[in-house]
Amino acid sequence: MQAPRLWPKSAERTFWLLNSRFGDLYSLGKMQRPDVWLANDWTALPIARRLAQESGAVLVYDTHELAADEYTEKLRWRLLHRPVTVAIERECIKEAALVTCVSDGIADRLMELYELRERPVVIRNTPSYQEMPFRGTGEIIKVLYHGIVAPGRGLEECIRSVSLWRPEFNLTIRGPALAEYYDALNRLMFEVGVQDRVSLVPAVPMVDLVREANAFDVGLFALPNHSLHNRFALPNKFFEYTMAGLALCVSDLPEMARLIKTFDHGRLFTGMDPSVIAATINSLDHVVIEQYKRRSLDAARELNWQKESERLVSACTHLATNGR
Repeated sequence: MQAPRLWPKSAERTFWLLNSRFGDLYSLGKMQRPDVWLANDWTALPIARRLAQESGAVLVYDTHELAADEYTEKLRWRLLHRPVTVAIERECIKEAALVTCVSDGIADRLMELYELRERPVVIRNTPSYQEMPFRGTGEIIKVLYHGIVAPGRGLEECIRSVSLWRPEFNLTIRGPALAEYYDALNRLMFEVGVQDRVSLVPAVPMVDLVREANAFDVGLFALPNHSLHNRFALPNKFFEYTMAGLALCVSDLPEMARLIKTFDHGRLFTGMDPSVIAATINSLDHVVIEQYKRRSLDAARELNWQKESERLVSACTHLATNGR
């Protein structure tokens, strides 16, 4: 793990030792003969590059998020994992005929970090369009977080903030979680005294996420601004909340803020202090929430995969037809 810090060329050899399933994926890939190999995230990049080299296919790299800065708040990750990740990306990315990512901030960071000749194409992580009904806000205002239930996603701060919310608001946290973290959140709910106002519920299938979210009123996401990865994040839940016709209440980070200001379908809060999150929730009333919900449904006609995918499909079609 330390070798790539001194000898970047050793990174690919290190990569194949990280996980035995990388070799399995490569073996399965050798059975295929596509025109384009698309590597999704850096952990697929050496596999797809080797397969593309051997078959003469085109290599496309969807870095998706910002792998080089993903966990920079953690010293162990910076020391052990980042050298491998950065060396792999630096070595392989130059062979990709097309590089994509999910936000403009990530595209600019990749240009700077790897001195790319061409700016990565931004393909936002939007869901397929589904026509959702407008649902009026009831007496109880239902706030939703959905996604992976894990540390680093502001869930503790959100739970602590609920004690400061007006009584008509409640919070549902939906998603997959490790049992020990699930238990920790349950204990926190009781410590704060909000166990009657916060529900932890199981994940639903991905294809049902938007439809299930439509039953709520506000989509909440509090993301710490402790790394460039988080700062430039444009998560799929942002677009799922929008598609579901919710009012959004999210961290004031540049990429999410730009879209909130463009479509005017939610509110932003700065920092992770529970009192700040609570103040933003409490600034919403039934009239404002319903205005935002209608604007989300309008925004969903633009922020969907049918429109977003056009650039990716067009570029890959051109590469498959004409080569690099």
